[in-house]
Amino acid sequence: MSETIADWKEIWTQAPHIGTALAMWRLPNQTNQFLIQDSTGGVRVEVGELEQLGAGFLVGPFIGQPYFLQAAKISQKSITEFPMGSLGNDMKVADEIQKQTFQSQVAESVQQIKMGHFQKVVLSRVDEQGLSADFDLVDAFDRLCQAYATAFVSAIYLPDLQSVWLCATPETLVSQDATGVFRTISLAGTQSGLDAAGQLLAPSEARWSQKEIEEQAYVSRYIIECFKKIRLREYIENGPKTVLAGNLMHLKTEYSVNTREHAYPGLITQMLSLLHPTSAVCGTPKEAALDWILQTEKHERSLYSGYLGPINLASETHLFVNLRTVQIHGNQARYYAGCGITEDSVPEMEWQETQMKCQTLQRVINAFL
Repeated sequence: MSETIADWKEIWTQAPHIGTALAMWRLPNQTNQFLIQDSTGGVRVEVGELEQLGAGFLVGPFIGQPYFLQAAKISQKSITEFPMGSLGNDMKVADEIQKQTFQSQVAESVQQIKMGHFQKVVLSRVDEQGLSADFDLVDAFDRLCQAYATAFVSAIYLPDLQSVWLCATPETLVSQDATGVFRTISLAGTQSGLDAAGQLLAPSEARWSQKEIEEQAYVSRYIIECFKKIRLREYIENGPKTVLAGNLMHLKTEYSVNTREHAYPGLITQMLSLLHPTSAVCGTPKEAALDWILQTEKHERSLYSGYLGPINLASETHLFVNLRTVQIHGNQARYYAGCGITEDSVPEMEWQETQMKCQTLQRVINAFL
């Protein structure tokens, strides 16, 4: 069913009052936007049930069972265009206490790595800001779709969580298209995609440090280890290569498997169970890194660095890591950002990386200020 932007705004306004779970999204490099309404509020499910769930939208937290929104009512609209010049300015001046705290956590993590407790860990932080009185979620969603054409852009509301999550993520976790081709990627290493004048750089102009190359290699090795666990050898590896995601550059390696040609039914469920949380959002080895994250971070990640996306729609499934994300509750916005820490990490540089990642959404949200 095709609806207008006014229809979608009304649906989002009414959802908290009637207990409806909502998910709207736009796939990378596409223009059509979709909205699912689930009057049950969404249900918790087991990852192993993915193929049996039917058509809908899956939302998994960093730790814990995912929510499933059934596609009982699904609508579609086209993107509403905004002048690109209306995007907001860069972020506010950093809170010095928050900055010092995070840099201390990075320094402590580096010491843990040098003592051999783990090889890599991904720490995150939050940045809270107030929203302007004229902030509109559906308009913000459309602005993100326009500003970040190559990202997966989504917004979800779950009655259990009593908040909205808006994201524009560059990272595929697992996907499988209608022809049976499975895909996943390793994405790590971050640098600004802008030059000193604020103009976009070409990917060929990126210069990667040993630390960033090593960080991305950990993620790639982790994916291959997961393939080995299920004795999968028939995969295609492409990369690493530099990609531009909004105002940032990353190193990316792509992996694909033809599940029909090589008879791998249920691969997407198997790999989802093995991959999440990946070393790109947790660390290596996973168990030791996760223990350190839970010990060190003072906030709950909730849906940040979890996964989300449409499943079993038109014989396709697309799940993405929930990065470049903001949690909206009332008139407050909580931005989440993380960085991969290795033995060569410099606390000041890791702080700057999280600043750049927060800016991906803040420059859109701040357009309403």
